[in-house]
Amino acid sequence: MTATETMAIRLFSSDLDGTLVGDNGSTERFRRAFEAVPEAERPLLVYNSGRLVDDIRELIDMVGLPEPDFLIGGVGTMAHDHRNGLPIGGFDDFIGTAFDVETVERIMSNIPDVIRQPERYQNGYKSSWYLQNAKKGRLQAIEDALTAKGLEVKLIYSSKRDLDILPKNADKGACLSWLCQKLDIAHDDVVVAGDTGNDSAMFTVPDVRGIIPANGHDDLRALAKGNDRIYQARGEIADGVIEGLRHFGVAI
Repeated sequence: MTATETMAIRLFSSDLDGTLVGDNGSTERFRRAFEAVPEAERPLLVYNSGRLVDDIRELIDMVGLPEPDFLIGGVGTMAHDHRNGLPIGGFDDFIGTAFDVETVERIMSNIPDVIRQPERYQNGYKSSWYLQNAKKGRLQAIEDALTAKGLEVKLIYSSKRDLDILPKNADKGACLSWLCQKLDIAHDDVVVAGDTGNDSAMFTVPDVRGIIPANGHDDLRALAKGNDRIYQARGEIADGVIEGLRHFGVAI
């Protein structure tokens, strides 16, 4: 079966800003279309965002998104069951403990040209900074400075500005894969959507299919070259997501 053949999609994991959110009209069209899918055919809905969980919840109400089943926040450093409002058990064990945010911030405060992002973007497993137009060598030097202190970290750099420092086991894709395992859902039954480089980890989860709206960034589009499991939509933001879900057989 090819990526474009109709088959059941059991879970849909989507970024928010620039993917489902950014144009109120397309967000509303997505809400209406998704909620119109018969419940028996509707995939589980996961919002997978760089925003922290409380911020995601506020955004859902603010822009009128459909209510999700699960929330992955903080670039894969938080996992909550939205149906009961509680963190999903076992997530801290998955993340591991070789991450000390205070040590990360102490090291980063001595690195030139980085600016700490506002407190609302920080959590115990995520240290977020602004760094303009960083090259690979600069990012590697930062990672080396952190690992030299015994920290097991992963750097996520996107939009030529946003630098997230996470535990080595954490990112949007790793958390999504962990959730799928908890739910006994195969990656082949999953579709993801995103628009920037910090979404790339979702698209590189083995066997998932992906949707990139027309406003997607080049660093994410590079993953789509020669990959028929990634659909590059003609529509922007949520209109492109609707288009992609239809491409993958969701009756939306």
